[in-house]
Amino acid sequence: MATTQEILDAAAKLGKLIATHDAAKKYEQVLKRFSEDVDAQRLLSDMNRFTDGLAEKEAKGQPIEVSEKKQMAAFQEKVMQNAVIRDFQMVQMDYLDLMRRVDQAMAGPAESKVAAPAAGLSG
Repeated sequence: MATTQEILDAAAKLGKLIATHDAAKKYEQVLKRFSEDVDAQRLLSDMNRFTDGLAEKEAKGQPIEVSEKKQMAAFQEKVMQNAVIRDFQMVQMDYLDLMRRVDQAMAGPAESKVAAPAAGLSG
């Protein structure tokens, strides 16, 4: 039976290993570029605020106006044209995919251990 400290030690080792992966290195680099690009940050922030406003209107059952749809399309176009944001989104997807796969790999053995006793209870 593993101790808490053994699990934490293994997690720290996994974290260090993940940090050496190409997806993690690229993610760190693009985060640095994004943090240095005030225009990209402002654009993404403005778009997110606008999107939140539209979602709030939609939740209240209010219609989305044609002008708002055009403004959203303009935001999306600007985001697609911004190389830093575009790179950030692509690299983020790769990193999140790695994290999802790691999570699945860890969950597999844990779920089978937890599911086995639970399955015995139903029979």
